[in-house]
Amino acid sequence: MSEPKSVFIERGGVRLHALDHGSEGEDKPIILLLHGAAAHARWWDHIAPGYKDMLRPVATDHRGHGDTGWQDEYIFEDLLRDVAAWVEWAKAQSGRKPWMLAHSMGGVIALNLFALEPPDIEGLIVVDSPLRTTDAILAEVRAFGNRPARPWASRELFVEKFRLLPASDKVNPDTIAHIARHAVRQNGDGGWTVKADRRFHATRPETDQRAGWLRVETPALLVAGELSDRLKSDSLEWVREKVSQVETAVIPGAHHHVFMDEPDAFIRVTRAFLKRKIAATGERSASRTV
Repeated sequence: MSEPKSVFIERGGVRLHALDHGSEGEDKPIILLLHGAAAHARWWDHIAPGYKDMLRPVATDHRGHGDTGWQDEYIFEDLLRDVAAWVEWAKAQSGRKPWMLAHSMGGVIALNLFALEPPDIEGLIVVDSPLRTTDAILAEVRAFGNRPARPWASRELFVEKFRLLPASDKVNPDTIAHIARHAVRQNGDGGWTVKADRRFHATRPETDQRAGWLRVETPALLVAGELSDRLKSDSLEWVREKVSQVETAVIPGAHHHVFMDEPDAFIRVTRAFLKRKIAATGERSASRTV
């Protein structure tokens, strides 16, 4: 697996970071990969190669996460505007509208961007993002945010103690170790601290994604984990009823971290959707030029 290349843009005084799994000048549309809460762009490392024959995967770090900068006070709308900036960057890079693949909080951000101002993208895949951030979800992430960030004597110790939230016993231990190694940075004193700024999660606002779904007019797929506690069957039914053009898929045996619990099934389902929609896009473009 080749090492992705870091890309930086700046917005609102914050240096935004992403990992480009393709190459500049590549003749393919970009697919932007948006991670979840307290995660980072390297969560997609084992998934991104599954799309490289069709698209150019670029995984972003939200502000306060990964290798993107922190700020003194977080306003949720800033994260939406950051994604909009990446969409414009992607269009300038490839000359074509990008696709978007977003997990958990990444999907929350994408859908709230649609509610604010629908981005100019070709299509959207949302993975196990709740229709509403319930009290139970907020209590979990705010508890994480309010715990002081402890220093770690070594990266190896952090990797040993790292656990997914919510928990999953299905993820390959090598995948967990990989994302854990990239979740910390070394301090000047030789210790290690988590890259995610806990203050962001301590003040995470309540959001309702239904308004965003109602403004999605591009091709879209909603993927749920069969065993997830984030996206339940009643939420899937609401999307099927209210946004009938959105396709839905449930991955058997998967919890919230769908693409890590069942990576082969996840890639198979999302590739099938992308392949069909990319082909349809090409047919529409050809018909317009005849």
